Amino acid sequence: MRDRQLYAQILGVREPWLVTDVVLDRAGGEVRVLVGYAGDARVPCPQCAAACSRFGHRLRRFRHLDTCQYRTILEVEIPRADCPEHGVHQIAVPWAEPWSRFTALF
Repeated sequence: MRDRQLYAQILGVREPWLVTDVVLDRAGGEVRVLVGYAGDARVPCPQCAAACSRFGHRLRRFRHLDTCQYRTILEVEIPRADCPEHGVHQIAVPWAEPWSRFTALF
């Protein structure tokens, strides 16, 4: 769909991340951009960058700059890395600081 491509470009979403859907809620005044991780089964450990197996994911929401008059929210299923050395940790996302609820541009 063209809306997915548009939001991937304006948000700077690049592989292994991808925009999976865009949902417009006119009544709620919100655009929800759903983002997924398209990489292979291995994910990088956030502490040592070793390729690790996945240990589920965590759904996070990030507030982004408005799209016209609509709030823009990124809903992301962020994988968790199961590192043999450091344990289970959520991987880093390129658009926000660790544990932030806002994108870097916001």
